[in-house]
This record gives sequence, structure tokens and C-alpha cells, in this order.
Amino acid sequence: MKVWNPINNKKFETFSYLPPLTDAQISKQVDMIIAKGLSPCLEFAPKELSFVSNDNTVRFCGSAAGYYDNRYWTMWKLPMFGCSDASQVLKEIAECRKAYPQCYVRLAAFDSVKQVQVISFLVQRPSGSAMAAMTGEKEMKVWNPINNKKFETFSYLPPLTDAQISKQVDMIIAKGLSPCLEFAPKELSFVSNDNTVRFCGSAAGYYDNRYWTMWKLPMFGCSDASQVLKEIAECRKAYPQCYVRLAAFDSVKQVQVISFLVQRP
Repeated sequence: MKVWNPINNKKFETFSYLPPLTDAQISKQVDMIIAKGLSPCLEFAPKELSFVSNDNTVRFCGSAAGYYDNRYWTMWKLPMFGCSDASQVLKEIAECRKAYPQCYVRLAAFDSVKQVQVISFLVQRPSGSAMAAMTGEKEMKVWNPINNKKFETFSYLPPLTDAQISKQVDMIIAKGLSPCLEFAPKELSFVSNDNTVRFCGSAAGYYDNRYWTMWKLPMFGCSDASQVLKEIAECRKAYPQCYVRLAAFDSVKQVQVISFLVQRP
């Protein structure tokens, strides 16, 4: 009947009380996911970052309803929107297992109508305790979390050329958004308990160092991508050892809607 033994035996979500699923069993679950119109997605995490813990997490909002530590794992590539064949998912599972043999890997499924995750179960349990990526970032550019912090949109890609940045700026201008440059040194650019002063540690969506130093004023009324590229060049020259990012603001929504790096030190 498989009684759960709680001694040194942590469990994860659906099916964790069963022996590891075979590929054939996983395939049947994927068939069900596809039949329901859901989007499969793979996530992975090392042992030390996969459980609820006070020690291995920085809480954005400790008092939020339903909050628990480490509920977000690292995503393997993008969700498989439009997936129509279980073999596509099994192929990605095999690649993820090969790249991160010492990590837990789970298959999740998202409902595009409810906008929530509705299914999640393990497809790999690690045998050892050390985390090691056996392959680097792959053609799809899987984010490798080992000593490899990333920033927002496009961070999984090689650095953008000026021509590629120019096309993004053309899109920003066409949408009526206002471009703006921001910069920050390495030590002030990441989430950290040590290098920030929190105004309100329990604020919804709060995270450290999300505000960088602004380079001049936002470029209101900008109509030519060359104007933005000129400012990027000046900022790079003035702060070669800083991260520089291009943001875009929506004057109607009054929020930042685009942000990506244009320099990595």
C-alpha cells in the first residue's frame, strides 16, 4: 500500500510516493497534458535549493498568503507552447537529465485560461548531493545557474550587437514607449541581503536592487534609434565596469514594460 516513511524521506507533489516513473509512464501523463490543452514545462533545482528552508532563501514577502520558500525552480528552456507530441517532452527531459544529473527535475503544466500551474511531478530524483552541470548552455540557451547570474530579457543570449539593439529600439519607439538607460556595478546589481537598505521588506513584489542609477533623463519624444545608440555608447565609455540596461516606460500604464542588458562588464 506504500505507507510514506517520513524519516529522511522528503517528498515532492504528485506521484512522489511512487517509485520513479518510467519514460512510458511519463509519456502517458504528457499525452493527458496535451489532450487537456495545457503547456508542458520543465524545471530543475539542486537538493539544497529544492525544499522549504529558512537558510537558503531570501524572502521577498514573508507574510504573503500561500508563500513558501523555493517554490520556484530554474526553468529548463521555455514552456513548450503548442506541444503536440509526448516525444518532444521526453527529448527535453533526457537533455535536462544529462545536463543536470544531480538535480531534481519536475514536469509542470500550465493552464493558459486560469493562468496557473495545474500539474507538477518529478521526472528525476538525484542520487548524489553535489550539483554539477555536465553540459554548458545549449543551443536553446538553457540558463545555467552555477556562478552565472542572469538579468531579465535576452540575458540567455550572447550580447546584442548595435544592429540588434537598434531593432529593439525601433520597436520601443513604434509602441510609443520612452527609452531610458540605467547602470549599476556588479556588487549592486543583484538581489542581496548585504548590499541594500530595504524600505519595506514585506512589500508585495519587493526585491533588492531593482533600481539602478539612471543615465541622464528618460528619452521622452525619442524618434530615432540612433539617438539611443549614441547614449548607450556614452554610458559604456563612462562606466565600462558596470552593467548597463535599456528600459522602456509606458506613459499610460505608468510602469516599466521592457528591460534588457546592453553591456556586461
